[in-house]
Amino acid sequence: MELASKYNPADVEGKWYQYWLDHKLFSSKPDGREPYTIVIPPPNVTGVLHMGHMLNNTIQDILVRRARMEGKNACWVPGTDHASIATEAKVVNKLAAAGIKKTDLSRDEFLKHAWAWTEEHGGIILKQLRKLGASCDWDRTAFTMDEKRSESVLKVFVDLYNKGLIYRGVRMVNWDPKALTALSDEEVIYKEEHGKLYYLRYKIEGEDGYAVVATTRPETIMGDTAMCINPNDPKNQHLKGKKVIVPLVGRVIPVIEDDYVDIEFGTGCLKVTPAHDVNDYMLGEKYNLPSIDIFNDNGTLSEAAGMYVGQDRFDVRKQIEKDLEAAGLLEKTEAYTNKVGYSERTNVVIEPKLSMQWFLKMEHLAKIALEPVMADDIKFYPAKYKNTYRHWMENIKDWCISRQLWWGHRIPAYFLPEGGYVVAVTDEEALKL
Repeated sequence: MELASKYNPADVEGKWYQYWLDHKLFSSKPDGREPYTIVIPPPNVTGVLHMGHMLNNTIQDILVRRARMEGKNACWVPGTDHASIATEAKVVNKLAAAGIKKTDLSRDEFLKHAWAWTEEHGGIILKQLRKLGASCDWDRTAFTMDEKRSESVLKVFVDLYNKGLIYRGVRMVNWDPKALTALSDEEVIYKEEHGKLYYLRYKIEGEDGYAVVATTRPETIMGDTAMCINPNDPKNQHLKGKKVIVPLVGRVIPVIEDDYVDIEFGTGCLKVTPAHDVNDYMLGEKYNLPSIDIFNDNGTLSEAAGMYVGQDRFDVRKQIEKDLEAAGLLEKTEAYTNKVGYSERTNVVIEPKLSMQWFLKMEHLAKIALEPVMADDIKFYPAKYKNTYRHWMENIKDWCISRQLWWGHRIPAYFLPEGGYVVAVTDEEALKL
C-alpha cells in the first residue's frame, strides 16, 4: 500500500468516523467501571458552530477520550437548546418576510411555524460535531423541548415552588423592547457607548434659582418623582427641604437626601425615576415615592408620560433636547462615555422596567454552589477565577425566569376565576388543589 504524498481528510475522516459509529465505540451503558460523564452545554438549536463552541467541545472531547483510554465508563451526552428568544426572533422575522405578523396568529399556529423552523435548522450543529469527529453517545441525543426534558422542567419548577424558592412578584427587570420579553441579568451585554450628558434645569419652587441635574436619559424626566442630594454635599445644602419643578412637565417633586448620591458626579443632584432605573427604584422603595411607568412594552412613550406619546424613546431623546433648549431649561451638554445594556439576542438597548414576573431565589442555591469551591473540593483553572466566582455568587440577585414568549416551556401556573393561582405539573393535578 502506497501512502499518499498529501493528507486528504475526505479519504480518511468519514470512513473511520462511520466505523466508530457502526461499532458503537462511543456508546455507554452503566456497568461496574468508574463512570465519567460530561453533558454538552447545549448549543442553540437555530445556530451553527462558532469558535467558542469549538474550543469548549474540543476540551470536552479530549477529556472524554482520555477517560476511555483510562478504562472508565465515559459518556458524553449531546443535545441542543431550544433558545427561546433567538428562535422566536428568527421565526418572527421569517413570518414578517412572508407578510405575516406574529399578532395575527394564535399561539398554536405560531408554534407550528417554530417547530418547522426547528426541524429544518435544529440538526445543523449536531451534524457539524459529527463531521469534526466528536465522540458523543449519539443514542442519548437530547433537546430541551423534547417530551422527557419538558416533563423534567415542569416537575422541577413545581418542586422549587413548593419549597418556597420560586415566587411571583413585581420587580425591576431587564426588558427587551424588540422581543417584548423580560431577560435575566446574564442575557444583558454591556457595551461602551459615546453619548451625551445633559444638564437640565429644575426650577426651585417659590424661588428664582434652579437646581441642575446631569443625566444621560433626558427622555425619562416625565417619570421623575423626586430629586436626591447627598446630605453631606456642601454645594447643595440650600436644596434641603425644598421642592423643585420637573422641566417641561411642570410636576412639583420633593428634594430627598441619601448618601447613595455621588457628590462628585455631575452637579451632585440626582433625578429619581423609580420605574426606569434599578437604583432609583430602590430609592423609591426606601422613601415611598410614587412610580410612573412612561414606556410602552415596545419602547415608545405611554399615555402616562403625558408628552411625546407613541414616539420611540430615542426619537424623544433627540426632540426633548431641542424642546429643553428652546425653553431655556438645558444648561449644556457634554460628550460622555458610559456602558449601556443590550439584549444579547436582539441587540437592542434594554429598558429597566417594573414588571410582574417569576423569580428563583438565589441566596440558598448560591451558598450550596459556593461551599465546595471555597473548600477546594472543586477547583478552578486558572485558580485566580475562584475569587471571581466567589464575588459573583456572593452578589447574585434573584433570577428572573419568566419570558413573554410562545416558544418555550409554559410556566405550570393555573389562574383561578376568583383570583390567585395554583402551581401543578398538569391541569388534572391543578384541578385537585
